[in-house]
Amino acid sequence: MNRTLTREQKLLGAAGATVVFIISLFLPWFGAGGFDASGDDVIPSWWLMLIFAIAAAGLLAAEALNFELPARISPLPLALYLISVPTIVTIMFFLDGGEGAVGRKFGLILALIFSIAATALAAWVWREER
Repeated sequence: MNRTLTREQKLLGAAGATVVFIISLFLPWFGAGGFDASGDDVIPSWWLMLIFAIAAAGLLAAEALNFELPARISPLPLALYLISVPTIVTIMFFLDGGEGAVGRKFGLILALIFSIAATALAAWVWREER
């Protein structure tokens, strides 16, 4: 039995991980006691990360499903760039760790895991094609 992932599976995995990242933006990232702050509360211009992630998920899914885009762009490098920006921002917030007694919550952990997974899968496909 062949246990390697196909190109399409990797791309759809990256798109799916990006969707989970988008969902995690609205889950608690930091909190203490009865206070919770989600990604859209703590990230300045969080909507920009949302737009980048939506565009990346769409490009990754379109590439996986062989959907021809109207513009002459190379969707894979663009999607890789678009998902790498939220990944870097999420890593920065994870390493910051919150102020004082405020701790990291599960939304930040999910955002970190799935943004890294999406970036890694997209980079894996891009690297194989170079």
